[in-house]
Amino acid sequence: MGAASLLQNQIVFRVLRVALVAATSPLALASVLVVLTSGRGRLNGSAFAIGFVVGQALLCALAFAFGTLSFPDLGDRHPTVVAVLSIAFGVALLVTAAFFWRRRSEPVRPHVQGPRTAAIRARLSTLRPLTALGTGAALGIGGPKRIGVTLVATASIAAAGVGEARAVALSLMYVLVATALVWIPVSLYVAFGARAAEWLTSAERWTSAHKEQLTIYPSVVLGVVLILDGVVRLAT
Repeated sequence: MGAASLLQNQIVFRVLRVALVAATSPLALASVLVVLTSGRGRLNGSAFAIGFVVGQALLCALAFAFGTLSFPDLGDRHPTVVAVLSIAFGVALLVTAAFFWRRRSEPVRPHVQGPRTAAIRARLSTLRPLTALGTGAALGIGGPKRIGVTLVATASIAAAGVGEARAVALSLMYVLVATALVWIPVSLYVAFGARAAEWLTSAERWTSAHKEQLTIYPSVVLGVVLILDGVVRLAT
């Protein structure tokens, strides 16, 4: 019983770690704040958050389906798959951190939004509820980082062999944590309106001013943790 509880706690912490990697997305926070302050904030923000959470959940389900088809006996015969994914993604995080660290030494230039960020902001500022739902879903599925993190999370859950009900609970936990920077601001705005908007705008300014630090330090810490976790898995 003690060993089983320890194993369950380990998988919970493992899923939480990778969910935090997915959650640290300044772009997600900036996007939802643009939606909340673009008019009809409660309606558009709620639609955007629902779409974002559904998109992340869909990605999680697709990752499970892909893993089941590719490795139907993942928990029994392929424990190294999770270890390799963890190490690979940990290395990718360290490379990302190194890239942003090198950029810190470049001459300071006036802040200019990248074309992707500027395009997303421009589109988000004119959304209707239905398009807010679809845009949120697209961002919830995300780019390479979110997809890679989700693959690591779902592989870890599948390899743990915790049973269907427990796997669903862990997946829901992952989705809620990974999308926290979207549904928490929307919930605050729905509850407190303009007061929450002022606080969230201040938080977004602080996030934008510390974007590189918020990328570098979590990437280093979580990258090292993922690599060590993968090495330990391969050694046992």
